[in-house]
Amino acid sequence: PGPKALPIIGNALDMPTSHPWITFSEWKKKYGSCGLVYVNALGQPIVILNDAKYAFDILDKKSRISSERPILMMAGHLVGWDKLPALCPSSHSWPEFRRLLAQFMGSRSKVEEFEFGDIIEVETQAFLKSTLERPTEWLEHTKRFTSAIVIKVAYGYTPHEDNDPLLMLANEAMEGFSKMATINAFAVDSLPLLRFVPSWFPGAGWKTKAKIYRRSLQRMTDHPYEWTKQQVRAGSDVRSFVGDQLAHTAQPTLEEENIIKWAAGGIYSGGADTSVAAIECFILAMTLQIVEQTKAQDELDAVLGPGVLPTLADRGRLPYFDALFISLLETTGEHNIDTGLPHVTSEDTIHDGYFIPKGSILIPNNWAFFHDPKIYSDPETFSPDRFILSSSLETKEQDARDFLFGFGRRCVPTRASHLSRVSGVHFADASIWMVCASLLATFTVRPVEVNGVPVPPLPRFLDGAIRYISTLLLNCRC
Repeated sequence: PGPKALPIIGNALDMPTSHPWITFSEWKKKYGSCGLVYVNALGQPIVILNDAKYAFDILDKKSRISSERPILMMAGHLVGWDKLPALCPSSHSWPEFRRLLAQFMGSRSKVEEFEFGDIIEVETQAFLKSTLERPTEWLEHTKRFTSAIVIKVAYGYTPHEDNDPLLMLANEAMEGFSKMATINAFAVDSLPLLRFVPSWFPGAGWKTKAKIYRRSLQRMTDHPYEWTKQQVRAGSDVRSFVGDQLAHTAQPTLEEENIIKWAAGGIYSGGADTSVAAIECFILAMTLQIVEQTKAQDELDAVLGPGVLPTLADRGRLPYFDALFISLLETTGEHNIDTGLPHVTSEDTIHDGYFIPKGSILIPNNWAFFHDPKIYSDPETFSPDRFILSSSLETKEQDARDFLFGFGRRCVPTRASHLSRVSGVHFADASIWMVCASLLATFTVRPVEVNGVPVPPLPRFLDGAIRYISTLLLNCRC
């Protein structure tokens, strides 16, 4: 089921240019409630997954045939993101990426050996110190916190300031990626032949952008890699993904170096984005949910003691905060994680009687999942009580992490169903939990006051990003 296609161009004119998740959800209502919507844009079959059941069935259970990535001409072919794990075709370097990353962080013993928890705790304390000194710059502190963790894990590098040059490289490259990593973001994605148009041709300004984005990506992958390489050559013990790989490879070939470099770039670029969004949503939610904030702070004080910072070992001792944390991730998914990165089928398949041809682009509509009343009884309400663990140790409603970090073989290993595999928590999930719990242990979050009256912030959610119109106050509790 789906909108009627026109001759030749198909549904190209029906494809939304902004807020696609809203249009996709409306299509579900209009063309039946089965959860699958089919469109064809210029001969390219596209299947919208508006129902979480279909996302799990097709992207998880049939991951062998649904883990390819679409060819994004701008982001991939012209800029080079198809060399990194996020957009890499399954038939190229992807199996090697998975092998290397699994060796590094794919087991409980590896995680404990690397001491991810220590890195998170050190950076959390640095975040709290910066926030105390400059509370109005909390968003910049958040970006530094998340970036500092992943650059330490990937390269063993410790940034020394908020505007550290290596951190700035990642921010610059990711800004470009966010503008490219959607279907038909640029005209050349729809009409690949446009890549042969000269840059001076009218309307070809995107070619200049492609050169800028390509240089940004090259700097992001090359500079921190070379820093770690020099440290290893000098005999320094640089515990990190790159450091470990180089230490175990005496004379890596150019191909081996590229695999290591691109895998590290994938950790570096992809580890911080969702974390920043989640922490932003947390701080916004706390300004609007004062009662829930106070209740969580009371629990932290009662269990840990006033002003005592939590550690990852305290997870499980804070049932209300853990429920608040999952509710936060649901809020993040509602407002920030609109649609996941597309998948592509590598062969024909039939699912529930529907034929899905080889080469179909599969787009999971995460926004629809988080607004599905079959999954969340009241998705518009911030309600931690819905996620309090029952006596059977199962949450009352589905854990938001099942949707938030991807599906199938492209999934970040931090889903609720995956957590037991990696020392109880994946470092991305753990870093969000740690900083949010530590913030409530040491700060109160309140909206600004105008003439003595609190003015709640007015969030303005953009495509793939979140911005706040009002300033938020973070006041130290100590």
